[in-house]
Amino acid sequence: MKKAPLGIGIAVVCAAVVSAGLAATIARNTISRKSSPQAPVAQSTPSPQANPSPLATSSDRVTSLPEPTPQPKLDDFPHQRLTIRDDTARDREFAQFRQQVERAIQKRDAQFVSSLIPVEGVAIGFGAPQTLKDLNLADPKASFWGLLKKAMGASCGTTHLDSASQTKGWICPTVQREFYKQYPPTPGSEGVNYELTRVIVVGDRVNVRSKPSLNSSVVGVLSNEIVEFDRRSFKNSQEEEIEAYSPIEGWTAVILPNGQKGYVYNRYAYHPLENRIIFGKVKGQWQIVQVPGGD
Repeated sequence: MKKAPLGIGIAVVCAAVVSAGLAATIARNTISRKSSPQAPVAQSTPSPQANPSPLATSSDRVTSLPEPTPQPKLDDFPHQRLTIRDDTARDREFAQFRQQVERAIQKRDAQFVSSLIPVEGVAIGFGAPQTLKDLNLADPKASFWGLLKKAMGASCGTTHLDSASQTKGWICPTVQREFYKQYPPTPGSEGVNYELTRVIVVGDRVNVRSKPSLNSSVVGVLSNEIVEFDRRSFKNSQEEEIEAYSPIEGWTAVILPNGQKGYVYNRYAYHPLENRIIFGKVKGQWQIVQVPGGD
């Protein structure tokens, strides 16, 4: 089976960590005593005096707790925000089709997705066309399922399938396209290095973890923005981890603008060179006509 490059996808997740404060409630209990009739007993009668104040009990004592150390804000650094617009709602036909695709991904409906693959196959990135046999959609863990799920998990927009005929198609996601529009390379920074050093984190308040684990502490929070890709940490990863890369599971190493290093769950981390899906109508039927990536 031919292996197709799945682009350079790298990234991150999210699990929220909320710190809770401690509150102490203090109550004083007054005990009223009622006298009840009983047999007279000879005893000395105390001289009248003012009622003494009730003794302080352990529940009355207030322990002064030290003031909690203020926690630094998790997003207190400069941001490169990315405006991401989804045009799906503007086209009712594509909106319905997109819902069908998303349901098929969730159910791992190989029959439906197979109907979207051209007979001759579809090229992924710069690789040779992948046929249905190559894609192996019958396997719910096949890599194409993850690629498709991540592509459909963000915004979609219109594109031209053929510059000559101006035939309209749809591309999902539009994250990379918006990245180039809003943050074009500056003079002298053109070239693949510009793309390889950046990660686009898509989502609202996505957690950045101190380690590639959901059990690690949160060191930052990102929302639809661009951060630096920690290439050194990626290169130091085990070879088997790199080969087993998943666009959904796993972690992408990043460096925040304040120098803090961390990890974002891959589901939320998009690389400028990562694969996209382009849909178009072929003889009146929706098909996946291109899967660009690495460009």
